[in-house]
Amino acid sequence: MEFHPTYFLVKDQATKKTLLTGRCHQGLYPLPSPAKQVLTASRSSLSGWHKRLGHPASPIVHHIIRNNSLSFASESNNEHVCDACQQAKAHQLPYPKSVSQSSAPLELVFSDVWGQAINSVGRKQYYVSFIDDYSKFTSLNISLKSFRNFMIFIT
Repeated sequence: MEFHPTYFLVKDQATKKTLLTGRCHQGLYPLPSPAKQVLTASRSSLSGWHKRLGHPASPIVHHIIRNNSLSFASESNNEHVCDACQQAKAHQLPYPKSVSQSSAPLELVFSDVWGQAINSVGRKQYYVSFIDDYSKFTSLNISLKSFRNFMIFIT
């Protein structure tokens, strides 16, 4: 799709041929009525609508489909689990309030290991952070490709 200040174009991705032209109306780009055939050419599944609508909960997807008379293809597995939603919901409980009071840098250091990352920057899989209790500053952040041979010796 190409959006211009006064009009828009829908083009074939492979050939770049213009399939549809429309005018901008008060900042919106409404589809002209002939495009109805394009919209009904393929039906998305419930999981497809879930993704298109920004990953809302299942009752919201059903509500939108029902209230807007949207068609959808039935799925053999109605208990679809969305990987993106599962990853977004992953969280950690807050740490308990610390009562420690360090009197010098590096007297007490907190460490955290996170991994195994799937697609991370630099293809690193594990992340280790060290936080100095005295300054509350992350003093070192290491990213590793492998965690097998990683050892820390503190004296």
